Amino acid sequence: MERNLGFYIVKRALQALPIFFGITILTFFLLCLSPVDPVIAYLGAEVVQQMPEAGVAKVTQELGLDKPAHVQYLLWLKRVSQGNLGYSWIKHQPVLEVIIEKFPATLLLTVTGYSISIILGIFIGVLSATKEGSLFDRLSLAINYILYSTPAFLIALMSMLIFVVWLGWLPPCRMTSVTAETSSFWFSTLDRLKHLILPAFVLGLSHLAVYTTYIRSGMLEALHKEYIVTARAKGLNERTITYKHAFRNALLPFITLLGLSVPWLISGSVVIETIFAWPGIGRLTYEAALRSDYMMLMGLTLFTGTLVIVGNLLADIAYAIVDPRVKYD
Repeated sequence: MERNLGFYIVKRALQALPIFFGITILTFFLLCLSPVDPVIAYLGAEVVQQMPEAGVAKVTQELGLDKPAHVQYLLWLKRVSQGNLGYSWIKHQPVLEVIIEKFPATLLLTVTGYSISIILGIFIGVLSATKEGSLFDRLSLAINYILYSTPAFLIALMSMLIFVVWLGWLPPCRMTSVTAETSSFWFSTLDRLKHLILPAFVLGLSHLAVYTTYIRSGMLEALHKEYIVTARAKGLNERTITYKHAFRNALLPFITLLGLSVPWLISGSVVIETIFAWPGIGRLTYEAALRSDYMMLMGLTLFTGTLVIVGNLLADIAYAIVDPRVKYD
């Protein structure tokens, strides 16, 4: 089993290499088509206007922008293989250091937010399926439609209006208060949790409808299978039928969805982190795109692409664990 699992992981990793190169190549050449001059983005328009042409040419040569696009990509790929993702123009730090510095904040926000959406999604989805056609089922479907059709930024702004402006229960933005940065460990921890509540809750709501719908549809399909009818005929209680038999089969498409949701660790948090001024990867992506920091954007693309590959691999492994019929071949 372990040998087959190891072979399967290596096989899937090799199959993912073309996807990885395709993502980086497409992103790199799209950035090359950008109308923004990288030298201007790097130095600023005022500095470039005051510099002589020889100085601009020197900076262009130092950045490697005087070479053809395919040569620039190969040079970037060579640096990546050596663990060098480039230098950020907006942060004035190596790209890898900035990503490592910002990732814990995003991880805290997204893990909390997606835990909320997964737990609530499973609970509401299972309950809706077992009470199909009831008032609770109809209400949950109506709420799902509203959440699914409402943009995340609107949910965030309305939440801030209600809980921050009107009620004053929660802080508006940032990860911590200014006073908490110099306070005791317990005070700063409680302050950080207080700042986490609203953005995590909004992030969870933005994906709750999808998770609830998947669980509900999977449960409804499983509850109408012949083996469920057989289990009821044998006299098994409804709780055992629901959670031991139907729920396990309903998890199969849901696990695939969770694996594909891994890239949302960055893309799904861009809007939320920007609105709540949360110092994570999502806000960093927004700032890099706004100021045309090409090296940072390429590093974030590489990071996101790796998450896509790892997420799909973990989903396949979890799928095989839940369903013994799936083999590692």
